[in-house]
Amino acid sequence: MIPRFCLRCGAGLFARREAGRARRVCRRCGWTYYGNPAPAAVAALVRGDRVLFSRRAGPPWAGTWDLPGGFLEEGESAEQALRRELREELGIRLGRARYLGSYPDEYGPGGPPVLTLVYRAAPGRGRIGARDDVAEVRWFALDAPPREIRFPSVRAALRDLRRLRDR
Repeated sequence: MIPRFCLRCGAGLFARREAGRARRVCRRCGWTYYGNPAPAAVAALVRGDRVLFSRRAGPPWAGTWDLPGGFLEEGESAEQALRRELREELGIRLGRARYLGSYPDEYGPGGPPVLTLVYRAAPGRGRIGARDDVAEVRWFALDAPPREIRFPSVRAALRDLRRLRDR
């Protein structure tokens, strides 16, 4: 979602090429909208050769499968956000976790840019269940993930998980 008006002074924005990219710039004060991505922390919870997926209860793409996690709150690290999200969405603690990679994405069709930070992790204490904005949770084989995955970042993370396993 690209703003049409300046967040500083309210004047209209116009398109301009800057550093090889299309930017929106304020006609009055010169403020530039860069479209920086919102960071999200996500867990690829692994048990043996299976990965835990959560079915999205709300938009975007309600009813599709995703990896559990969510956006960082102001002042949170990615690891703190991941711990919070796993408690909220699944009712569990984060077990041992290792950074897998970062994946650019959009939050829904034409949505704002997101940078998804994925951690390969083990489930910690607690009974796994669907909570908050999760409709269902289910384990899938790493080589047979659900078809209804809409975020390209999830598919890319799964590809990296398989590469890591196959080394």
